[in-house]
Amino acid sequence: MIPGSIGGRDMSLPVKRMVLYKHGVGFIERGLKVVSDDPLKLNFKKDTMDDILKSLCIFDTGKGRVTGVSYETGEDITVTLAEKAIKVPDREALIGLLRQLKGYNVKVETPSEEVEGKVVGTQENKHAIAPGPSQTPVMKDFVVLKDKSGNIIAVDIEKIIKFDILDTEAKADLDFFLEAVTSERKKNTKGVTIFLAGGNHDLKVSYIMAMPSWRVSYRLAYEKDETILQGWGIIDNKLDEDLKDITLSLVAGKPISFIYDIYTPRIVPRPVVREEVRTVSAPVELEGGMEQLAAKDMAPMPEESVCADEYMEKEKRSEAPMPKKAMLSRARAAPGYGGAGARGPMSGEAMPSTATLMASSPAVQTKTVEMGEFFKYDIDRPVTVKRGQSAMVPILQSPITCFKEHIYNNEKMPKNPVVTMRLKNNTGAVLERGPILVLDEGTYVGEAILPYTTPDNENHVAYSVDLGVIVNEKYTSGSELKTIRISNRYFMKDHLEWKECEYEVQNKKKDSIELVIEHRKSDYKIDDKVTTKPTDTTESYYRWKFKVDKKAQSKFKVREVITRTYSEYIRGLSIETLKSYVDKDYISKRDYKDVKEIIDLQTEINELNREINSLNTERSRTNEEQSRLRSNMNSLSGNTQEAKLRAKYVEKLDQQERRYEEIEALIKKHQATIKELDDEIEAKLKKMG
Repeated sequence: MIPGSIGGRDMSLPVKRMVLYKHGVGFIERGLKVVSDDPLKLNFKKDTMDDILKSLCIFDTGKGRVTGVSYETGEDITVTLAEKAIKVPDREALIGLLRQLKGYNVKVETPSEEVEGKVVGTQENKHAIAPGPSQTPVMKDFVVLKDKSGNIIAVDIEKIIKFDILDTEAKADLDFFLEAVTSERKKNTKGVTIFLAGGNHDLKVSYIMAMPSWRVSYRLAYEKDETILQGWGIIDNKLDEDLKDITLSLVAGKPISFIYDIYTPRIVPRPVVREEVRTVSAPVELEGGMEQLAAKDMAPMPEESVCADEYMEKEKRSEAPMPKKAMLSRARAAPGYGGAGARGPMSGEAMPSTATLMASSPAVQTKTVEMGEFFKYDIDRPVTVKRGQSAMVPILQSPITCFKEHIYNNEKMPKNPVVTMRLKNNTGAVLERGPILVLDEGTYVGEAILPYTTPDNENHVAYSVDLGVIVNEKYTSGSELKTIRISNRYFMKDHLEWKECEYEVQNKKKDSIELVIEHRKSDYKIDDKVTTKPTDTTESYYRWKFKVDKKAQSKFKVREVITRTYSEYIRGLSIETLKSYVDKDYISKRDYKDVKEIIDLQTEINELNREINSLNTERSRTNEEQSRLRSNMNSLSGNTQEAKLRAKYVEKLDQQERRYEEIEALIKKHQATIKELDDEIEAKLKKMG
């Protein structure tokens, strides 16, 4: 917000409370006590007006009351001014204003006279500077007035020392013009005016607006005896004012938020209805009516209304008790606060470790509050941030359960495992996602990203790669037919498919390690006859944890299996395939006998189909030969020699026609036989199930 005014006097409505969210929204609460009923004007940047109009809340807890709110619209000011009668030009303002006042009553005052009348217009006249032919004439402007008596009076504009607009509408247009021009100079600033009554006011004004998302960074001080997690919230002051001694809260979570264009005025077009042209009505004939049944309207169910402001008020009234383990760090310049530990240069004496310094520093006063799906850090001490600056505020300092582990995942880091800290969030607070600096025995060993972690949940923080440990993988796969069953004309064959990955781990270091292998999940299942049950599982991976001795090599095999069922059409089987199934005891001898009968019948059908195909081929050749013979016959004449040739063609055509009929009969016979055999097969298949 930009500083505002009250009754025309400069005034600031200071920020008292600010709640920042991770999704880039801030809840701002301002407060002011004032003994005046003058309008209170607040200035906002234009691009925040949608949020202001959507969320502005004003409360007066004093003896006064708020009577209304107005604000400057976002319309183009040039369009608005074009609709007004008074428009003063940038140059020659007085003459231009008088020209705009044509027809309005004014009162003009000069050193020698005072004239009141309607403005007729302005006129330009030539006047000599002094008597004499060599003097150059100058131009003088006059305003022409018509007084109450009807006299036309010309007044030298240069001599006017004061004039007053007597017409109320014209005076209001001039005031609007001047205010609009002032507003136009501040195109990015819009005013919101609060009207007050009652004299004694204790105002609280709140709203939401776009604000930089607060961030968090962590320091993890790992020691064998105790590990301390320290968290800092990072905020930015993008307001046009200093934040001084405000109450600050940082909320972890993701509420739904959006920009709604409520600031832009809109005029909804309406249909144009023309005046109806009426004519003389002709007689109207009506049909006999049907019986009408009474219709009963359904009343809408009443809607329940919810006051959105109850949320923040309820939050103020009831604060959740502060978890003991979530007492957060007091901002204090203790040695090593927020950084790595070091050894003291004085007399060679070793300084305490970073974890010890953190643990011995004063307890943090930040309160943590659970709000259903959100989690809030309330910074207990007032916060001050200069305009355009950023700040770090301590939000967390607590012992945390931590174990050092090596994790190998070939998709994320092939060949070498990463060194991680497995953190169990027993701080009592939600840990927002953010970068984390890892200190091991007071020494910087790496950085990582701490994922979003709710209380009592675990996450791994990978901060370095261990080049002293090498992991190789060897993959094999296969499939084995397990069972065959008959179902609906098919052999249903169950195959056991398997795949193996053998991890070979070489630890070249002088210390043993705890290694966790991550293996991606699939639709296969772990074969517990070969591979032990996973130590842990995530959404995407199995995890196995085991110890690898120093200067040693270990192997670990992950075998996964799945049963897939494939179908094989019985009528498409060969005798050889069927024999292999019975020889390996996949099917019984009875099933073998029944299926063999079907295969034998199918073999007959296949042979008959081959004969039919051969007959169809012969029939096609016969058709082609007959067409050739008929063509040759048509080209013959009626002499004796050609008559013998014609007789020969006719005899050959007769032989072919008899063969054609034989083919037709054989095809029909074979088709009938196939139909009988097919019916016999279907009956056997139905009997087999």
